Amino acid sequence: MNATTGAYDPYMGLAITGVHNGGIPTAIKLDVSPNGNSLVAIGNFNNTSAGFSMCGSSVRGHYASVRRWRMPRRTRRWTAVGTTMAVLGCLVACDSAAGAQIEGPDPLAPTATPPPEPQLLLTFDDQEPGSSEGREILGEGSAAIEVAVLSRNKPKTTFQPGHEGGIALRLPAYSGEAKGSFGALRVEPEEWLSPGESEFSFGADIRLDAQSSGSAIDNGDNVMQRGLFADAAQFKIQVDKHHASCVVRGTDGAVVVKSKVALAAANWYRLTCHRLDKTVTLTVENLGSTQQPAVVSKTGAIGPLELTGAEPLSIGAKTGADGEIIKSSTDQFNGWIDNISYLRT
Repeated sequence: MNATTGAYDPYMGLAITGVHNGGIPTAIKLDVSPNGNSLVAIGNFNNTSAGFSMCGSSVRGHYASVRRWRMPRRTRRWTAVGTTMAVLGCLVACDSAAGAQIEGPDPLAPTATPPPEPQLLLTFDDQEPGSSEGREILGEGSAAIEVAVLSRNKPKTTFQPGHEGGIALRLPAYSGEAKGSFGALRVEPEEWLSPGESEFSFGADIRLDAQSSGSAIDNGDNVMQRGLFADAAQFKIQVDKHHASCVVRGTDGAVVVKSKVALAAANWYRLTCHRLDKTVTLTVENLGSTQQPAVVSKTGAIGPLELTGAEPLSIGAKTGADGEIIKSSTDQFNGWIDNISYLRT
């Protein structure tokens, strides 16, 4: 729940299921790492709604997500005896730097229906710092995806430390030249990335370089985009001259929402675009500030977004129908991107 208002907060939407040796599914103890990025739960349950036996959850980004983990070999034989021993072994394997425990059994199973999980969630927290070339990038959302790292000219996309101890995707710095380095991610398959008339939201955490545009080949910063300007449908988040904007265009028209917040190069921001019927809302949150997020909405005719057969979803630059970075107009994002999400409800 919200610590200030007491209202239900859908952020932690990971339901627990199954039991060991009878009873009801219960989370008995919680433990949070010192940097606030990881939460571990133990108790009487087998799995979470994400399909994994629960060990550690990432509480960074737009949604809470279950971290990938493997229980040490020596603890696997304990699972038949009871939950506590097996999960305590898991606790050490997942986050040895965990902080003080918060104790107190909760005998009541959750009564609120958890919100749907995002189909796409990329946190990069399973990556090691270094070049992105040849890396396998795994999604943490509910949909099966294939992620490809794209490069034009010399590859310079890397994984680097991000916000509050996580790992982020570092895209090439601005060069303004055709022979400069450009990079992006391509996300497929496409069926669930064609939202039609459904409510949907998408976004990412970003940190922008001080210089990020100024030439015909790189005159903007694309964060996420599916569909091009000439296509019948499109959705995207971009940054122009350090101001975020969101575009949602369907068969009946387009709604463009622009934020007045100037994005400082030293700060991390969370950008989220949400479409509900005829209204598009853009939220800009400074992750290093206690100020309330800046929210702006606009309403207009949109209609369905039919994108089946169109360009794949691109992260960090503009891609064409061939799935490659458009060399004549890359709109390369210059900086860091993290916690990329897409949720169609």
